[in-house]
Amino acid sequence: MSGRQQKPDVASSLMLVELLKSLKSLMDYRMLSQHTGIPVSTLTRYVTNKTLPRGRKTLELINKLLNMEDIKTLISERIVVNGEDVDISRVVAESHLMKLAAIYLMREYAGHRIDCVLALDNPGLVLATAFGLQTMKETYYSETNDVLADHGWAEIRYRISGMRTSSRLYIPKTVLNKNVLIVVGVFDSFAPLTQVRDRIVDSKGDVVGVCGLAALKELRKQVKPYQLGRVFFFAEV
Repeated sequence: MSGRQQKPDVASSLMLVELLKSLKSLMDYRMLSQHTGIPVSTLTRYVTNKTLPRGRKTLELINKLLNMEDIKTLISERIVVNGEDVDISRVVAESHLMKLAAIYLMREYAGHRIDCVLALDNPGLVLATAFGLQTMKETYYSETNDVLADHGWAEIRYRISGMRTSSRLYIPKTVLNKNVLIVVGVFDSFAPLTQVRDRIVDSKGDVVGVCGLAALKELRKQVKPYQLGRVFFFAEV
């Protein structure tokens, strides 16, 4: 699923099954059969876990299905923008959509070494968990509770533009020296992303990238190449 030719394996077969299950929640077997070219009887065995898809066409079919089902549009249609507020609650509420998003992210970050996933907000934790379960990667979250200071959590201080006082965020120390994929629900500020990245890099770790469900258009344009690794968002608002 990256630029180079990949061989299908068990992970690819399982990914295809999960993708078919998620798409099955959006359409019936007959329609799914028309899109995939797979007989209804075979699809039924895949979706009910009676057999696994095999063969060279597995990866080709995964790419075809991901391109067929416009996940970005499905997510964008469920985002509600009210002034400066971006509500993605309808997106994270749909488990099949989160599963599709996780599979899509697996393709986006194929070839990148990811040790763990770190969510910086609650909506991001839903997507991070979906991705972590799909890839069997360690999944971590951040906290704002200062009681956690010096108890296995690293303190990150940052200041949001226009605010006089600084804020604090706590992330597990165990992620600091790993290859981390950061996940946010809505990218609406560089803080604390840049501060978290600097702390991880200073600790001999690396930020593979930053991804999420939505990003403010103007803010997304300000991200410089390689500033936050590979950056990907399903929607820009």
